[in-house]
Amino acid sequence: MQTSGWTQFFHHLDRVERPLCTLANALAEIPSVHRTFEFFSKLGDGPAWVILFVIIGLTTPDAGNLPAVLIGACAFNLGLYKLIKGQTLRNRPCTTWEAINPKTPPLDHYSFPSGHTLHAVTITLIVLPVLPLLGLLLVPVTLMIMLSRIILGLHYPSDVLIATAIGWFVASAAGSLVAL
Repeated sequence: MQTSGWTQFFHHLDRVERPLCTLANALAEIPSVHRTFEFFSKLGDGPAWVILFVIIGLTTPDAGNLPAVLIGACAFNLGLYKLIKGQTLRNRPCTTWEAINPKTPPLDHYSFPSGHTLHAVTITLIVLPVLPLLGLLLVPVTLMIMLSRIILGLHYPSDVLIATAIGWFVASAAGSLVAL
């Protein structure tokens, strides 16, 4: 159950972030915008990352243990993400505000932090120094995944920003484990 401290904190933060969420969500009423951000949101669901790890492992022997580090970092992220979500229980903007409509079904009930963002940032920042060309390709994909979570009405900007910070910390620690 959500503690009163988190409840009160998120109640105030939700009210501050509501106008931006409403504006961003309105963009998804444009069919091409909706399709574009739904595509990037689906890329962040997980299977695409697994395929990427397999491709890296099969095609870039000079990447060393990068696939194993990516898998380990994502497993760590998943545990941390579930722990934080289970403690904070922040409702999604599409659940809290009638004016915000989910433009794709959420994977679970709560929004804080954004798991899509957490994984995308972590993966991109770990890949970037080892496989710079691939990393540079992942940067815009990650940015689009981050934006998709807000535009589709599934996350508040703070969910995405905090997930970005956590992803950066995880990538910083995990990146030092990559052995070429």
